[in-house]
Amino acid sequence: MTHEIQTLMLEYYELWGRMDAVYDRWAKAHGMTYTELMVLYALWETKQSITQRDLCQERHLPKQTVNSVLHALAKRQLVVFRESALDHRRKEILLTQAGKTLAGDVIQELQAHEMQVIQRVGMTSMKTMLTETRRFLEAFEEAGK
Repeated sequence: MTHEIQTLMLEYYELWGRMDAVYDRWAKAHGMTYTELMVLYALWETKQSITQRDLCQERHLPKQTVNSVLHALAKRQLVVFRESALDHRRKEILLTQAGKTLAGDVIQELQAHEMQVIQRVGMTSMKTMLTETRRFLEAFEEAGK
C-alpha cells in the first residue's frame, strides 16, 4: 500500500470515529447510549412494528447488542414485544406511548440539529459526500466477494 493511500485511509478511519463519537456524545447528553438512540430512531421512523432481526439488518447493528438494548428499553416501558401474526416464533417490537413520546422528542431534536448542519455544509456537499461514500462502499463490498 502506498503512503498516500495509507494516509487517506487513516484520515477516513479518524473521521469515521469522530462521527461515531459526535453521535455518542449527543446520545449521552440525552440520557441514552448510541445504540439506544439508533434503535429508538429506527423504531420511531418505521411507525409500525418490526422484528429484532429486521431491525438489525436494516441498521447494521449486532444482534446481541440490539437484544440487550431492547430489553433495557422494555424495562423502562419504552417498548413492548408481541408475537408476530405471520411467524409465531418471532417477536415484533413496538414503541409504547412513553416510547413514542421520548423517541419523537429526541429524534425530532436530532433531525433539527442535523438539518442545521446540512444547511451549513450545503446540500451539494452533502449529496457529494453520500455519493462518494456509497461508491467507496460498493467498491469495498465488490472487492470482498
